[in-house]
Amino acid sequence: MRKRTIAAGMALPLASLLAACGSNPPTGGIPSYSDNVTIVLDTPQSALPYVAKFTLQGAQLAADEINRAGGIKVGGKAYGVKLEQKDNALSPTTALANVNAAIGEKAVAVIDDGYTVSSTFDAANRAGLPILVDYNSEAQLIDTDKRPNVFRITPPNDAMAAKLAPYVAAHGKKFALVTDDSSYGVDGAAQLTDAMAKAGLIVSPKLTLPSNATEYATQALQVKQAGVDGVVLWARAPVLAGFLRALRAGGSSVPVYSGPTAEDPVVRDQLASVTGGVEGLTYASFRITTETGPESWDAFRKKYEDHNFNDNAPDFHVGVKAKDGKDVVQPPDWQIFPYDMVYLVKAAILRAGTVDTAGGKLIDALDNVQIKSANGDNRGWKKDNHEGVVDDDIYFATFSDNKFKPVQDDPLSKSLPPIDQE
Repeated sequence: MRKRTIAAGMALPLASLLAACGSNPPTGGIPSYSDNVTIVLDTPQSALPYVAKFTLQGAQLAADEINRAGGIKVGGKAYGVKLEQKDNALSPTTALANVNAAIGEKAVAVIDDGYTVSSTFDAANRAGLPILVDYNSEAQLIDTDKRPNVFRITPPNDAMAAKLAPYVAAHGKKFALVTDDSSYGVDGAAQLTDAMAKAGLIVSPKLTLPSNATEYATQALQVKQAGVDGVVLWARAPVLAGFLRALRAGGSSVPVYSGPTAEDPVVRDQLASVTGGVEGLTYASFRITTETGPESWDAFRKKYEDHNFNDNAPDFHVGVKAKDGKDVVQPPDWQIFPYDMVYLVKAAILRAGTVDTAGGKLIDALDNVQIKSANGDNRGWKKDNHEGVVDDDIYFATFSDNKFKPVQDDPLSKSLPPIDQE
């Protein structure tokens, strides 16, 4: 049995959740440093708490490891890694203020959800500050010419759409395409429309969900009456949960296919009382383990659980139970990305020989370093490619008994082991 780990936004107000494993981790064995490098975590704590939580946890685990091991030694000094968490609330204005504050504080990098990067990258680039995106998968976000300081580790929408459409085509001919009106949903609609057309699918109806709506019964009824073979649903987690809840509450058991936001625990929490819940919800995402096996992932998970993020908080879980009555636990898969990012920043500082971002030294260094990822992959970027997840690493998972597992009708997915979630 696994230790129960924190899943964000389930049982306590956000302030309590952040206090549970915030920027002040257990200090036993972690030395203090007279000099520190600051990495700012610019995340939507109040809007998407799960994203803020996994970003903080993954980055904190890496920072603590580095600090215990003697810090980052450069220019004759040993620097500790200091994390500073800021809430962007998905507001471009707030995010820009956060990034300007990071510049003023001489931060060495920003780890960001990515939803507001189009408003912040320019100011950061002028200061030589790299922005590392660990969640937003919009295809056009990464552009090494327009945004040379923006790097990403998460599967992009165009790659996921190109994989998902043929998979969906093996399960029917006519599908509803339902997306939200966020930039993530708009980009997903564009990528999926193209990919589904190439796969020979009939897309009807095609609906856009308002992110600020409180219910989606009307749109769910349209889908139910359309006689589709399935629904491709691409939206941020709260909207995804709201629409799927309306669809199931309206009596439709049609298969639903989605993207990585389906894994957000809020989706299962919101569907817990609805007949059918998330059963059969299938989504595209990054594979957690590699072709070399699960050993690296298992080692990372043990380190994560041994960190005791929930020492100062009640027991947290997804908010649902399995049929055997056991609590379902969210594994720390997304925590891999911010964890890797902190180590990539360390590698870049060592390569550049400085903690000064002026002149883009750290941005240039990030184009030329590579590390071993927490899951065993080789992780890094190149000057002309700032994507950290390759297309071949995209797999499909489906929910059964409130836990996700690899599908068995896709070759890559079938080759992957299930991840313990109890």
